[in-house]
Amino acid sequence: FIDREDEIGIVSQALVEMKEDLERQESIKEEMIHNISHDLKTPIALIQTYGQSVKDDIYPYGDKNSSMDIILENAERLEHKVKSFLYLNRLDYLQGENNELGTFDMKQLIEKIVNQMDALKPELTLKTDLEDVCFIGDEEHWRVAIENIIENATRYAKTEIHIILKEKYLEIYNDGDHIDQETLPFLFNPYVKGVKGQFGLGLSIVSKISSMFGYQVHAVNQETGVSFIFRKKTAL
Repeated sequence: FIDREDEIGIVSQALVEMKEDLERQESIKEEMIHNISHDLKTPIALIQTYGQSVKDDIYPYGDKNSSMDIILENAERLEHKVKSFLYLNRLDYLQGENNELGTFDMKQLIEKIVNQMDALKPELTLKTDLEDVCFIGDEEHWRVAIENIIENATRYAKTEIHIILKEKYLEIYNDGDHIDQETLPFLFNPYVKGVKGQFGLGLSIVSKISSMFGYQVHAVNQETGVSFIFRKKTAL
């Protein structure tokens, strides 16, 4: 590093910052690969162990059907994790493309998702306050983002989920426990452990989709419960 205040010093400082940023990104990438490898090992090991046991006519869960159910459940877990990882990589690729972005009816999309979720979680109250609003981007990608947040909310909500849609603004609230303050700034990083020890790629996917279409997403602890808020980025 050259300690000067002229153009050479400015360029030197920029190069140092660029080097540090690349090293930081490389460290994050290595940690993510480590976490993915660790996350895949458990279902693979269970499938192998239970599969061999059933082949040897030994049933760890008491009978053949129960033991096979464990194998199938972990196969589904493995499939979900691999699909999430591939989808995240696809988003990285799409972010580098110069695609023309259209708009779609966000109110209509949310109503479709809520109707489906309502049937799956009858014990929770799903309330909506939706204006007729269009969002920028691809409807199917936004569906993935919103379903991830609502599914996340259904795991933690005690009694209700409330969705508010306005111009350039979407809020998905649940009345569950607060998110730890130390976790909040890193919540959308891949494999950050959240409430109840849950971790994975879901919130990272949400963040990438939002950013790709010019929106920001962040989590806020309310007086009671937690809100995930999407806002349109303002031009500088």
